[in-house]
Amino acid sequence: MKSPRYNDVSENPQTILRCHSRYSSPISIDLIIEILLRLPLNSIARCRCVSKLLASILVRLDFTDSFLASSLSRPQVLFACQKQFTNDVMFYFSTPQPQNPDENSSTIVANYHMSFPFDSPSRCSAVSGFVCTDDFRVIKGQKTPRRVWVICNPSTGQSFTLPKMKTRKRIWIRCFLGYDPIEKQHKALAMTSQVTKAEDHQVLTLGGTDKLAWRRIECGIPQYGYPGPRNICINGVLYFKAKAKNSSNGDYIIVCFDVRSEKYNFVKVMERLVHPRATLVNYNGKLASVISQSHYHFIYDTTRSFEMWVLQDSEKQEWSKHIYILPPLWKHISAGQNLYFVGVTGADEIVLCPKSLFREPFYVYYYNLKRGTIRRVEIQGLEKLEGSYTVDTFLNHVEDVKILK
Repeated sequence: MKSPRYNDVSENPQTILRCHSRYSSPISIDLIIEILLRLPLNSIARCRCVSKLLASILVRLDFTDSFLASSLSRPQVLFACQKQFTNDVMFYFSTPQPQNPDENSSTIVANYHMSFPFDSPSRCSAVSGFVCTDDFRVIKGQKTPRRVWVICNPSTGQSFTLPKMKTRKRIWIRCFLGYDPIEKQHKALAMTSQVTKAEDHQVLTLGGTDKLAWRRIECGIPQYGYPGPRNICINGVLYFKAKAKNSSNGDYIIVCFDVRSEKYNFVKVMERLVHPRATLVNYNGKLASVISQSHYHFIYDTTRSFEMWVLQDSEKQEWSKHIYILPPLWKHISAGQNLYFVGVTGADEIVLCPKSLFREPFYVYYYNLKRGTIRRVEIQGLEKLEGSYTVDTFLNHVEDVKILK
């Protein structure tokens, strides 16, 4: 019996795929999409090289939106592992994010995605499937390295450098990545900063049909000081810490940037909430700030409690305070490590992780906010990495197969 042969019908995306054999029958585009949606991520990546038809289907909006919707129902924990001392590569792994606090899994095998080359990355953030990392690189046509911002997608392997901001001011630049879930659009927010204040503000829309270009926007809030390095995006709003500069007592604020409208707002807070070592987290769709009893963004074996402040009403700027006591057995299971606050899962478990990977095994800790209990899960698969690594951990990672650039 002759082997089936397929027509390359990529010229017309509405054309059906036909199999030339004795028992040939047409396959509709909708059915092909349904089949592709059931494939694992690595198989989808291979399909891009099979034919022009499949490659064209994989970039269709109906396919990428359906894939993202399915991925949102199974969030992942993403691990970005950067080799210490050399800083020349970043490895990405992920594991399923626990959705049920009654799960009793003591071991999870991490899925390796891929690695990206870097020269000297210093910090990274992740939102809706994409990671934004700063790096020092020698750009084409230049002899000396400069700070650039790199966007990469661990699911597809796509990586590209954001264009240089057009600014006359030779000062520090801070860049954040945000996501608008309504328009399903990623945007980069950048600002030039001096030691005392933030000045020029620009926005860049990713994934559009136009060439990547920065657009200036107005800040529209009281002048604020140098923005902190960490940020979090919740329901289309980007939050980061800063200090107001137009008040007599130097009020501390959390700057809020609406990704869709590109408008600024802010929330006044106590210094404790925006302490450099306080961690901003997403608590059931609300902004929250977590800090240990010792005013650290991590806890260790002698820590007895930590507190979380939740923004209940952004307009009235009302916060609620919650204090959580660690169980007596805590010091025995923490193994003498510093464990950093990562975030809160949908199952009301706060996640803590070490920042370094230099010994086995590697554990992720889950503290149940309602029950006051803690459990740890061993992450297998990271032991494939040789040497010492710095690990950044992100919750609610989704696999997104769309191409931004």
